[in-house]
Amino acid sequence: MDRLHDVLRSIRPETKAAKNHLTVFREFLAHLDQLQRQAPNRNPSLRRKPARRAK
Repeated sequence: MDRLHDVLRSIRPETKAAKNHLTVFREFLAHLDQLQRQAPNRNPSLRRKPARRAK
């Protein structure tokens, strides 16, 4: 959890009193959700085909 606090502080410095662990974790999940929404969609035709089994 300490590392998570450090990462979040480096992204956006805290301006309020120390937050509890649950609030920090929810904020972390919100950042992940935001990054997921911004991620470019991959073209499904570029997916790798499964390897064929040897007979």
